Amino acid sequence: MAGSFHELGITARSRGRLDSAEDWFRRSLVIKEELGNRSGTADTYQNLGIIAQDRGQLDDAEDWYRRSLAIKQELANRPGMALSYGQLALLSYAKGQKQQALEWIIRCTGMFDEFPHPLTQRAPEVLAFLTAELGMHALEASWQEITGQSLPEAVRDYVLSWATTNSQPEGER
Repeated sequence: MAGSFHELGITARSRGRLDSAEDWFRRSLVIKEELGNRSGTADTYQNLGIIAQDRGQLDDAEDWYRRSLAIKQELANRPGMALSYGQLALLSYAKGQKQQALEWIIRCTGMFDEFPHPLTQRAPEVLAFLTAELGMHALEASWQEITGQSLPEAVRDYVLSWATTNSQPEGER
């Protein structure tokens, strides 16, 4: 039932019915918590964060995302952690905290040796966008601080390629 309720929440959200989506997610959450399903609980927290963010309740969204992330870290769920880092990056950007958004998206993209990695979804594009706004120096310094490593050439090449492609006038793309 918890899985079905969760899927109904996703469907309701995709249709823009946020109240209904939240209700389904909360029903799912009760069952998952009762069963001790930590992974499922983390997924539902994440979706409740998305609902809160859709409503403009950014502090509530952050609370849900951090609760989700804590469980994912406890479970060493790297793909889940990457998703949470990505959501926290988008949330930070929505709050006007561009440097913090860059730091979260570096955590997301830096989790895997391969770049871009399929589990990071659109994170490389977000990384490139934030770098275009904050500059290559901000990316290099933040990458070093967060990962303890120099910026990989694959990341640099991707960011520079993205900047070139996305700086052309609309009709020339």
